[in-house]
Order: sequence, then C-alpha cells, then structure tokens
Amino acid sequence: MSDPKELVSVYKGENPTEAHLVMNLLLDEGIDASVSEENEPFAGLSIAAPDVLVRREDAPRARAIIEKYDDVQEARADRPDWKCPKCGAHVIGAIDDCESCGAARPGTEEDDDDSE
Repeated sequence: MSDPKELVSVYKGENPTEAHLVMNLLLDEGIDASVSEENEPFAGLSIAAPDVLVRREDAPRARAIIEKYDDVQEARADRPDWKCPKCGAHVIGAIDDCESCGAARPGTEEDDDDSE
C-alpha cells in the first residue's frame, strides 16, 4: 500500500522558473509542494527538467489545479498578436502588457482600470 505522505511528481517544468511558478500556485491553494533537486545549470541550461512534488494524498487536487493552469496557458498562447494603442509596437498575443511602453492589452482588466 502506498504511503499518503510519500512525495510524488505532479508536474515536470520546462525550466526551474516554470516549476517554481506551479509550485507557488499549489502553495497558494494550501498544498505543500516543492521542486525536485535541480541540477547545476551548464552554460545557463538545466540538465534535467525539474519536477513539482506533492504528498501522494494531495496529488489529485494538485493535478486539478495544474490542469486549470495549463488550460489558461494554452488559451493565452492561442491569442492573436496585437498592436499597442499607445506606442504602436507589435506585441505577441500571449503577452498582456506592451514590452515597449508598458501599456495594457486593450480589453484586459488592467486596461479597463486605466479608463476609469
């Protein structure tokens, strides 16, 4: 029988930054999570992708949270590129703020706050 306190992998990050982002999402939801031991980077690249670990008993809930995160990331990636209304810069669709001037993507909550 499996130990419910045993650590299991619920997510393999593309890089340490992404793994820590997912770990923080889980921590915010009250799930104790950690990132697997990271290998020393070689020339700025990790040797192996890090895992996000949780207790086996928390794994189903953690996977549900991660599935929602993945759905949001996929939806963001599918958005069309846009032109900044303030400076005219071309901005990649997945990004919400203009990298040139910091203006919010038209139609976002942040943009709506600016118009009040």
